[in-house]
Amino acid sequence: MNTKDLGTYHVFVWLESGAGWVMKWGTSARYTHGRGECHPLTAGRIRPTYEDEDDVLVNILYMFTEGDFSCDCNKALFLADALQEERPENYPCGDSMKIKKMLVKCPDERELLIFDNGEPI
Repeated sequence: MNTKDLGTYHVFVWLESGAGWVMKWGTSARYTHGRGECHPLTAGRIRPTYEDEDDVLVNILYMFTEGDFSCDCNKALFLADALQEERPENYPCGDSMKIKKMLVKCPDERELLIFDNGEPI
């Protein structure tokens, strides 16, 4: 796999309610999380995980439509952070906070609409 640092993308997410947030999506190398015998503070640096821009966009779309970020409990955290409010504790999991639109701003300033009216583009 030939991976590389593609820069920092920004994901703009609008919910059907009108609320939303902007999330920074980095593609550079990062440090592994600790697990098992590996303590987080001694974890090693791993290479970037993306091969190209299409790979980044597919990953963003997946995370918000089927992955961890698709659950109401995570969306509530993103909203609280965006509004600089206290994060809710034990927000119920579910799928009531529907995403209406997602736009990705690329490192070169291009804007790509990847989700609109509840459907991937």
